Amino acid sequence: MTATARRHRRELTPADVTKRFPSFRSGRMEAWQAESRDGVWRYGRIEITGTPWVVIHLPTKTEGDYYGTLTAARAATADGSALAYVERIQAHQRGEHEAERLPMCGRC
Repeated sequence: MTATARRHRRELTPADVTKRFPSFRSGRMEAWQAESRDGVWRYGRIEITGTPWVVIHLPTKTEGDYYGTLTAARAATADGSALAYVERIQAHQRGEHEAERLPMCGRC
C-alpha cells in the first residue's frame, strides 16, 4: 500500500474567500467569509478570532450547523450533511416534528 493510498482525501465544495481581515495576534490575513462557487452556500464567522464557521444555505436563507474550520464546513456541504441539517430545520419550521426535539426550532 502506498502512502497516497493510505491517506483519506475529503471532497470539498469549491469556494472563494470573499472577506479577509488581519489577525489581531499575528497580523496575518485570515479568512472570515467565503462563498461556494455554485452560489448555494455561504460560510461565515463572527468577527472574533477563534470563532466557529457557520454555513448558510443561500436559496432558503437558512442558517445551518457550526464547524471548527472552513475546511470542515466545505466538507460538510460537499458530503450532503450540511444540507440534511438545513432540511431538518425547515421541516421543524413547517411543523413536521418527529420524536426528537430540535433546539433551533421555535415550536419544540
